[in-house]
Amino acid sequence: MRTPVVSRPRRARPPWLPPERVIDAVAAGRWWDAIAVDGPLAYAAAAHLKQADDGRSGPIICDPLGPQPRLYFLVPVGTADQWDEPGTLTFGECCYVGVNGTLDADTVGLHWITPPRCSYPEPLVCPRGLRGALDMARATS
Repeated sequence: MRTPVVSRPRRARPPWLPPERVIDAVAAGRWWDAIAVDGPLAYAAAAHLKQADDGRSGPIICDPLGPQPRLYFLVPVGTADQWDEPGTLTFGECCYVGVNGTLDADTVGLHWITPPRCSYPEPLVCPRGLRGALDMARATS
């Protein structure tokens, strides 16, 4: 007697994610928008967000090579148009964000704090949750 084969949903890389070992500029406003936060506020907000979501927060990119490290929180399309949060920058239509196709890249250059989950639809950072995480980060710093 044969054992039945159980099929699991295949984990596919999102269409916007560059190939492994490639860093590319990806257009915001098509698959997601990005909210950028610099320095210690960014790391504190990411920590609060990950804690509140039990580590299941959406994709967060880290660019440590600027004047200050910058985190990009990938949020649903349209968020940038309505976002007005002090200490943040928005990237929507006509903007590009550097994205590393290697999900487990070293932390010296552009890398993921929280990589995409490679599921469909790709879960993104909840804007309301990000606002709350920023508020908490400001209150504790």
